[in-house]
Amino acid sequence: MGIAARRYLSFPEQLVPSINWWLITVALPCLILTLIPHTTINRESLVPVAGMWCVFLGAVAVAVIIGRILSWPRAVTGVVALVAGIGNTSFMGYPIVQSYYGAAGLQIAVIADQVGSFIILSTFGVVVMALCSGQTPTVKMIAQRVITFPPFIALCVSLAIKPLGGLPDFIAAPFSQIGATLTPLALFCVGLQIALRPPRGAISPLITGVIWKLLVAPLAVWGMVLLSGASTLTQQVTVIEGAMSPMIAAAIMAQRAGLQPVLANAIQGYAILLSFITIPIWHILLSW
Repeated sequence: MGIAARRYLSFPEQLVPSINWWLITVALPCLILTLIPHTTINRESLVPVAGMWCVFLGAVAVAVIIGRILSWPRAVTGVVALVAGIGNTSFMGYPIVQSYYGAAGLQIAVIADQVGSFIILSTFGVVVMALCSGQTPTVKMIAQRVITFPPFIALCVSLAIKPLGGLPDFIAAPFSQIGATLTPLALFCVGLQIALRPPRGAISPLITGVIWKLLVAPLAVWGMVLLSGASTLTQQVTVIEGAMSPMIAAAIMAQRAGLQPVLANAIQGYAILLSFITIPIWHILLSW
């Protein structure tokens, strides 16, 4: 629907930023506040978090190694590492995981996203962005970015009220309804932002980023979760989250840092479209 709207309709210039603001500042925190207090957090919760780190560190290694072999500029290496290393584990991950595995799977997805992908984006993602754009990241810069991010604040509040049984019903009910807007709006917004213009002279990083994110990364995560001894549901959700297309925020960070914005959009756009083929395949394989 978002793709059709982008192609055939005219819409306000600030529509996408406004939707993103609602999703990040309102809908996602409300969803976290209603889910996390009732989510069991134990040693097994580390598995989806480790899976997201596996995706990111693997992307960095692949980008650096192939970048040196093919003599990529530092900015190109940074785009591949950043965009292909952090998945869209919330806006796309939540609705897809919920459709496959229900509320129980969604709780695992929230942990993978908030304790995994978001922390990676806000810490090492900032470091990669700064190093590849010639800046020097500081501890203050990273800490400020983390502690002022609304979903992270919601996560901290959720953990604080977890011993109390979560929010009172009269607050949880409207928060749950607000959080329910995340799925349709997120998918619509993703469609609005898909860009498929291939960058000239950057086909190899485009192919590298897409193949890593959609094929190699989930395979690596699958191998990791098999060794973890985690429950079947945790393994399945972790692999599916690892198979998600690139996080929109990661591509936006790359663009704002001047790291090959056309390449960042291309990796994101092609990966999003192809993920609608690859993710169901991973789901089928995981169900065997």
